[in-house]
Amino acid sequence: MTGIQVHPHDIVDEGMPQIIAYIRKLKDIRYVFPEVNTIFERNPNPVGKLPRNPVHEVVHGTGTMHAVLPAYEGSGLDQRREPSVTPDHDPLMMIKHAMQDEEFEVIPWLNILNGHFEGDALENNLVTDVYGNFIDHWLCPNAPDVIDFWEKTFVGLYERYGFTTYMIDRIRFPDWGGQEVNPKGLLTCFCPHCQQKMAEQNLDINEVKKALETWAAQLMDKQFEIAVGFAAGNEHIQSWIKFRQRSVTGFVERLIQRVRKVNDSFNIWLDLWPPAYGWMLGQDYASLTKLSPALKHFPYHKLGGGADVQGLIHYLADTPEEQERAFQAFKLFFRLPYELTYEDFKKDGFPIQFVADQNNTVREKSAPGTRIFSGIQMWNISPGNLIEAVQAGESSAADDLLYYCYGWAGDELFEAIQSYREKGTNSSWKE
Repeated sequence: MTGIQVHPHDIVDEGMPQIIAYIRKLKDIRYVFPEVNTIFERNPNPVGKLPRNPVHEVVHGTGTMHAVLPAYEGSGLDQRREPSVTPDHDPLMMIKHAMQDEEFEVIPWLNILNGHFEGDALENNLVTDVYGNFIDHWLCPNAPDVIDFWEKTFVGLYERYGFTTYMIDRIRFPDWGGQEVNPKGLLTCFCPHCQQKMAEQNLDINEVKKALETWAAQLMDKQFEIAVGFAAGNEHIQSWIKFRQRSVTGFVERLIQRVRKVNDSFNIWLDLWPPAYGWMLGQDYASLTKLSPALKHFPYHKLGGGADVQGLIHYLADTPEEQERAFQAFKLFFRLPYELTYEDFKKDGFPIQFVADQNNTVREKSAPGTRIFSGIQMWNISPGNLIEAVQAGESSAADDLLYYCYGWAGDELFEAIQSYREKGTNSSWKE
């Protein structure tokens, strides 16, 4: 059975009757994942208009909480509340009530470490890059107040809404994208709490910093091939990568332990980056999947696996020749074995095989029995390409599909999947 994500603006602007009618077109949806707190993202991303929204052509996420919760700023850390949300105008309560007599299961989707956070203790909890700069809107998994805040939030959500199963997202260190392209987000974290943990784990902090600064200088000097080899062979960078993975796994483990002390029925699913990139951002599939029964990752082949590949290439390289070299180095660094030029990538993304390859890798790296949802791109794509992605997901080691996302997809994409399901998943399908 498959799932689909919806945004708060879908629920509020379109209304649940329309949403339910469209979801039924997909035929085998069981899970509906409403986003509870937004990230800084254009909807749809990176271009396009919301096809059915009667109020907004485009919505810009501002990292706010779209649920009715107590204020937690007195404890030093909180997330800004969406001003339009009130007890009588509450998207999460709207979807809860609308789905009570439906066949769908609602699983709230929470962005954990990325958002518009506030409070007197905020700076003490922010990710810090190798140069000592804060990375705006990113909390550090090793910071002292983050789990306290999320424990309060889970309790508040349970008390008001009653949900016990959640998908948690943004459980990683920053990538190079976001509101703007900033590869310095990768060179993290060097907050006091991370540096203390590095010292406890016998990492030489000064040597790690020196190696990362050398690596960054190589990239900015457009020595892309040299930079790939340097990072792969440098023991300090490799130790830092493993440190980040231990940090994220430890954070998720502590978070789950804390919320289950409050209510042992809490069930936490994971939203991860595809394994091609996740290892670099602190996500180790082998250890994380020992903590959770299910995960979703997003091998969106048309959008570079969910990463802003073009944004990074254009940040690092100016001329077409430099961009081609940067792209080939990118593929080498992230072990993407596709014979593909940058021009072809800009036009078509990765080959469709990327979807199955990543799903099969997830299966290989995950704990036995892990339920794997393959994220399916459902916007900025033709009906034929969408069905190709569905077929690639279904023929891979993944268990289920999860469509991202409801409000960004045109009618023709819903109709394509409806037609495909009605004809049978083993039949041929053409636009």
